Amino acid sequence: MFPVTSIVVAAHINDLLAESAAERLARSAKPSSKRHNRITSAVTSVWSNLNGAAAGPVAAPKLTDYPFKS
Repeated sequence: MFPVTSIVVAAHINDLLAESAAERLARSAKPSSKRHNRITSAVTSVWSNLNGAAAGPVAAPKLTDYPFKS
């Protein structure tokens, strides 16, 4: 190859590498909406289950006709 051509090709490769590095950095900087939605839905589900169980009084069984009743 000619020296000028190799310089142009090397400059183009460097531009492509810099562009891909900037794109990777931008992609890692913003949160993934899918991941955020999964975490939010899991926390909401767990929280609603905890609130649902604690919302009403705990029903204890009646001890009628229980053989070891004191």
